[in-house]
Amino acid sequence: MRGDCFIIFKIVIGNKIMPHVFTYGSLMFDAVWNIVVKGEYEKSTATLANYIRRAVIAEEYPAVFYQTGSSGVVGILYYNVTESDVLRLDKFEGQFYTRKHEQVMLENTTLLWAEVYAIRNSYRHIVSEKDWDPVYFEATAIKRFIQKYTGFHRTG
Repeated sequence: MRGDCFIIFKIVIGNKIMPHVFTYGSLMFDAVWNIVVKGEYEKSTATLANYIRRAVIAEEYPAVFYQTGSSGVVGILYYNVTESDVLRLDKFEGQFYTRKHEQVMLENTTLLWAEVYAIRNSYRHIVSEKDWDPVYFEATAIKRFIQKYTGFHRTG
């Protein structure tokens, strides 16, 4: 029996690589993602191993940070994001997060490299010990988040 082959290529335009972007919080949801970026992108579910996701204190959004042996964080991977949209995402994430280059695993176990916005070590104090719940966010908090989050104003 022959297994399915699943290959995704990173697109290069000129000498610019269009990276994949892994999201694990508010940006997993179209209502938020589409406010921040201008392009339309293919996406799929992926897992970021050795990271954990926690709620940010007094906010609706989460942060991730590295923790060896963690089962990982499930999120959405957007493919081949343009440089201009990556810059919009950088502005949206702001000073608390740093963009890192990490491997993620698709549901079919394919490994890909992606950009991930992880909390900077100097801001770990704003992260609670409480898990962040994407189901609650989508059902209850997303409207509040969209109305009040100042990161939208930075993306222009």
